Amino acid sequence: MRNFLDSSGDAWQVTIGKASWGTMVLLLSPVLPGGVRTSILQSETMFDANVELEALTDDELRTRLADSQPWG
Repeated sequence: MRNFLDSSGDAWQVTIGKASWGTMVLLLSPVLPGGVRTSILQSETMFDANVELEALTDDELRTRLADSQPWG
């Protein structure tokens, strides 16, 4: 799990999840109550997804957040 600030300065947490069809995704959730969002990863395994997440900069996470979809 990683923490980062969005472009407005609000705190978010990001972790790895698996969508119902097996696709690895980022799960982005605000620290304050709010809706979880998701962004698809290229990785096919949990190990690779963690490597992919660790390689993302905070700026890249903010871009992923801006392009993300509501979870569920």
